Amino acid sequence: MGPGSDTRLAEQITQAKEPIISCEQCGMCSSACPITGVEGFNIRRIERAVQLGAVDGLLHSQIPWLCTTCGRCETACPNGYRVMTTTRTLRRMMPPELTPPAAACRVACPAGMDAPRYIRLIAEGKFDAAYSVIRETAPMPGILGRACAHPCEEQCRRAAVDQSISICALKRFAADQAEADFPPVATAADSGRRVAVVGSGPAGLTAAFYLRKKGHAVTLLEAREQAGGMLRYGIPTYRLPQEVLDREIGDILAMGVDFRPGTALGEQTTIEQLQAEYDAVLLAVGAQSSRDLDLEGADRPNVLLGALEYLADVRAGREVALKGRVVVIGGGSAAMDAARTALRLGAEQVSVVYRRQREAMPALPEELEQALEEGVVLYDGAIVHAAQSAGDGETLSCACQKVTIDTAAPHGTLRLLPVEGGEFTLEADVIIAAIGQEPALSFLDPKGPVRMMGGLIDVDLATQVTGLAGVFAAGDAASRAAGQPGTIISAIAAGRRAAAAIDRHLGGDGEIGETLYAGDTAAGYSGEREEGFAYKSRLSEPTLPLPERAGSFVEVNCGFNAETAMAEAGRCLNCDLEIAMARNGGPPA
Repeated sequence: MGPGSDTRLAEQITQAKEPIISCEQCGMCSSACPITGVEGFNIRRIERAVQLGAVDGLLHSQIPWLCTTCGRCETACPNGYRVMTTTRTLRRMMPPELTPPAAACRVACPAGMDAPRYIRLIAEGKFDAAYSVIRETAPMPGILGRACAHPCEEQCRRAAVDQSISICALKRFAADQAEADFPPVATAADSGRRVAVVGSGPAGLTAAFYLRKKGHAVTLLEAREQAGGMLRYGIPTYRLPQEVLDREIGDILAMGVDFRPGTALGEQTTIEQLQAEYDAVLLAVGAQSSRDLDLEGADRPNVLLGALEYLADVRAGREVALKGRVVVIGGGSAAMDAARTALRLGAEQVSVVYRRQREAMPALPEELEQALEEGVVLYDGAIVHAAQSAGDGETLSCACQKVTIDTAAPHGTLRLLPVEGGEFTLEADVIIAAIGQEPALSFLDPKGPVRMMGGLIDVDLATQVTGLAGVFAAGDAASRAAGQPGTIISAIAAGRRAAAAIDRHLGGDGEIGETLYAGDTAAGYSGEREEGFAYKSRLSEPTLPLPERAGSFVEVNCGFNAETAMAEAGRCLNCDLEIAMARNGGPPA
């Protein structure tokens, strides 16, 4: 490091010192800070290091970026020191590679949706613009705003202050406010190329949307009678109303997509036939079959049901004979949907049995909370290991066992240990298995060029390419990054990757990104926090009163009104602008 660099560093340290030069180290700031002690963070100690000029260790760590810039420290300071200015100065001094690539919520989203930007626009009352930003990444905002697993909220930095932003609900609000006025999607000139998309779930619909925008002719093949896949046949209408599905899927089909229902791969057509007729094929058949549950004694007709098949029958309007007591085995979203649907169909009692503890259930917390509100009984940390006739020839007696997880088991292995004295019995007329899902891939030759891995179609994770030239795969039927669950937003992200790769395969540039709102959302941002900002509590969507849910499939979540949406969006920490300030050496450009 030369003399010029030393001078520059000294100037920066002076800038960092200035806001807190007379700090008396009283500790009021660190007492108020919500993350004091997290990964060694202590704002008082950071201030002291700056006063002494001993910042080298700070500049080569992530400590300055642990700060949420919520403002509690400045509110608590008896002398009114601008503590966050010191933190921001340190961030500007750090090596560029230590600056986060994007806001944590955006990094967590498989599709990379720009949540901070549309949240900021909602806070400003620019609802149409917010909707446009969402549409830059996904063609189905209303669906996502109701049924997304929202991994963004799990990583939201506001959670370190109190609770995460209601990102998913804000997305739904923007869609409900602006969708009807959004102009029809323009498509490029006809490319002369034809693509067959097999499966009309979120991955297939997304790929069809972007391929049509690029000017390719798209034929969408669907085994069932209506488009939507698991969106339509796996999620009850009290969570995802049919009119929302019909509107957003209809908008995609209206782009000129040739939709062919009742066309199953392996029955009405084959991969070889599609290859002969089309320039590219995308397999997006989903995972719409329930995993089998081998439960001793539950082999009588109409006793053991698969959750996905049962939910599909209900959505399709077919008669489902549910009576008496229902036991659901599983702990994910499908288990919650199966249980809550059973109550709406008139079951007297619904119990959910899951092997892990409640806090480890894969179902979203709000799904479980609503299920319990509605009367579902949860037996967590338990398994059903056998079922036998209760003596009346109709009812089953389910032998259950409380269990704990063996912490000494090898890493990656789940070993359950029985709890002494933890035996109990549940009476059941129907058992619903919700222990996972798998794709139906009988149309593939296990030794053929389309490779299989772990029961899924093996693809290149960057391009969704299979082992067969011109054939791609995406969504729940295709392999995905380790640890990434099969979710709607993951399927949409895979559909985007597939569309880009197919466009390149057909001679295009593969560019599907677009800017639908070019307005400046960073103008005037200084990082100043209004009084009380750090103490604004999370606002949640209002819900349908419990008495009105009984026997009804009316949507439970009622959505924000404009005032509440703007208030909730106003809690956002603007992490993207904080990152921009660090990169630019001042206010965002």
